Amino acid sequence: MKAYLIDPIKRIVSVVDYNGDYKKINKFIDAEIFTAVYPLKNEDTLYVDDMGLMKQTNHAFDFRYENGHTQTLFGKTLVLGANDEGESVDVKSTIAEITQRITWCGKVLIMQSAEGFEVMPISSDVQEAKIHVLKEKVNEKIDEIFHGGKND
Repeated sequence: MKAYLIDPIKRIVSVVDYNGDYKKINKFIDAEIFTAVYPLKNEDTLYVDDMGLMKQTNHAFDFRYENGHTQTLFGKTLVLGANDEGESVDVKSTIAEITQRITWCGKVLIMQSAEGFEVMPISSDVQEAKIHVLKEKVNEKIDEIFHGGKND
């Protein structure tokens, strides 16, 4: 049956063929256990890694529900349709409809504390660190040019 695989590492949504075996969901999303998320009124279901938030780092994306609520999801996600009995069927949404609901977050650092979880984009830390190093080098060069390398 037709399904979509959301891959936050490659930042793509692709069409995949799902054979109906629930054990295969884990293989699609590289997970040991999965959980279901129900963001759409048409009964399309997102299957995500149930332990995705428990990893130290992961790739994430924000998914906008039909009611406007946004939820951050972690790792690869399989999108399947469901019928009235809850059985998996072909995905009902178009790939464009799913893609427009996604905002890619990139690789994130996940920290757990007594208050809950804190998620921080790793790329912003790396970028901030690069900027800091560049500023130090520029300041050293300016100091060298104007003061001959002496800090008076």
